[in-house]
Amino acid sequence: MRTNTIERRRFLSAAGLAAVGAASGWVGAGGARAAGGPVGGKRPSNYYPFHTQPASAIDFGLSPEQEQHARELHDSLTVFDGLAETTWFGALYDNMLKGGGAGVGGSFTLGAMGLESAQWRTENLLINRSDWWARHTLDRDLAFMSRQERENGDKMMLCRNAADLKKARAVGKVGVMLDVQNTAFIGNDADLLEPYKQAGISRVQLTYNRTERAGTGCMEPRDGGLTLFGGEVVERLNDLGMLVDTGHCSPLTLMDAVDASSKPIACSHAGLRSVAPTIRRTQPDEALKKLADHGGVFGVVSYPPTLTNEVRCTVADYVDNIDIAVNLMGIDHVGFAMDYVTGASLQEVLAAPEWSPEAARNVQVSLWPWSDGHLGLENHTGYPNLTRGLVAKGYPDEDIRKIMGGNFIRLMRDTVG
Repeated sequence: MRTNTIERRRFLSAAGLAAVGAASGWVGAGGARAAGGPVGGKRPSNYYPFHTQPASAIDFGLSPEQEQHARELHDSLTVFDGLAETTWFGALYDNMLKGGGAGVGGSFTLGAMGLESAQWRTENLLINRSDWWARHTLDRDLAFMSRQERENGDKMMLCRNAADLKKARAVGKVGVMLDVQNTAFIGNDADLLEPYKQAGISRVQLTYNRTERAGTGCMEPRDGGLTLFGGEVVERLNDLGMLVDTGHCSPLTLMDAVDASSKPIACSHAGLRSVAPTIRRTQPDEALKKLADHGGVFGVVSYPPTLTNEVRCTVADYVDNIDIAVNLMGIDHVGFAMDYVTGASLQEVLAAPEWSPEAARNVQVSLWPWSDGHLGLENHTGYPNLTRGLVAKGYPDEDIRKIMGGNFIRLMRDTVG
């Protein structure tokens, strides 16, 4: 097995990162960019530098021959991002096409704060706590994505299954699959899942951070696992051909969902608790092994604190974490997920129900969006750096194909079609 090399450079010094960032434009003056975006007025699509700048170059110590091989390999594979974005900005599809290989796609979250509001922020269009995960927000987002396909049909294609992803690859477009990260939108009626399957939702996460009717979220202090209603939801998702997701679920909810499901499930975007034991957006080895033993796929999230316990990291740290997951779960059960929030201000994110007004007022961050803290993967143009890092780690080509998209696409084919 490949040894994991996290110990070679566990953390980068804050001073060193500030120096690198100032030189590269990665961070602003003083080593950190101000949190949030404009309070009012329409936000330009390039407000955050890495909306339009290429991701940072990373030196993996590859020989010229290895660099050539990595480039040719990346150009031949299909990239599938387990959670490509949760917001929207003008350069999104261009960035994914620049970063993709022979094909590129990903799952996009709908129904959070609202995609359209992130595009057209004005003083009179504010995000309310009641908008998060609400059915009306999900309906608006579905309409927004339909317009996206009409207006950007030369760059993207809405996909309902693995066959559609293959079609998108054939015509050189971003294959966009749709997900929702909460079951709050169905209330207590699992039958409401069916019209959203018909509308194009392919994957449903059982809970977000808090406890929902379906089960316990990852941020709860007590883990109650899956509820009886959650079991009904899992069964209905199986029947409808929608992928069961546990990306933000508690460990017990994940394991209960594996037991309740007649099909493999996903934990689409989370970290490893063995690496970051104090970060709740992680899963313990026990849960991940059970997921793999039943055919599921784990998307290692690119969020820096889950990778290094710090607000900054590099692609090398990301590859180290992927390697740990592969050694734990096996090569057929690991993918990657950016989980970017690059089209929204911090203020918008803090409107979520998880944040009380008082807690939101007290939040202090040194960097926003957090993806700017992931050196080499600040945006979707950085996908080739991930392939290069896996080549440097010694992974064979076929294994890299699985990690970079093959495992998630296989799971979609087996559960959604």
